Amino acid sequence: MKTLIKICGITKLDDLDCAIEHGADFIGFVFVRSSPRYIEPKSAANLVFSTSKKINTVAVMQHPTQSSLDEVLEDFTPTYVQTDADDFESIEVPSKIKKIKVYRAEKSLDIASIDVESLALLEGPVSGSGQMANTEILQKACESNNLFIAGGLSPDNISSILETVNPFGVDVSSGVESNRGIKSKEKIIQFNKIVRTFDESKQ
Repeated sequence: MKTLIKICGITKLDDLDCAIEHGADFIGFVFVRSSPRYIEPKSAANLVFSTSKKINTVAVMQHPTQSSLDEVLEDFTPTYVQTDADDFESIEVPSKIKKIKVYRAEKSLDIASIDVESLALLEGPVSGSGQMANTEILQKACESNNLFIAGGLSPDNISSILETVNPFGVDVSSGVESNRGIKSKEKIIQFNKIVRTFDESKQ
């Protein structure tokens, strides 16, 4: 089965085209103003409109209010909205938009609480920090759930993570950057190639 690849924090058209051309399945646009990867919703919409390729788009948010979510959706219609699982209890997402629920790979995590009805993502304690999640928790969670994993992934460690965890999907952001918030096409290509080579080895 193909490992799904999500490249997060895209802000430029050439990076978007590179990610899609080299096998990304999902593109994440970050709508968290404090992030160096923040992009205006209108700019994200223009990027998607400007590319000739089809892609699953993700509006990445952090504890959004209903009004902040509505502001994004006014200018940009993603395939998915992504935020912490608990956040979805206090916001209303249009039925045509799917959800990615974020869980933290902490010792307190109850793996049985992960919602398997929608896509889920398991990451380190702080989003966008590049902090590696606990491998043991990742292993246990991925044994029984179709999960994206995130947090500290890069071309340098993705091969061993794939072998150890064998996740449903992988999500990378800072690990494919040349500088904070600046994507590296070389690293995107390298990361995606390693994942696809791993997939081929399982066939």
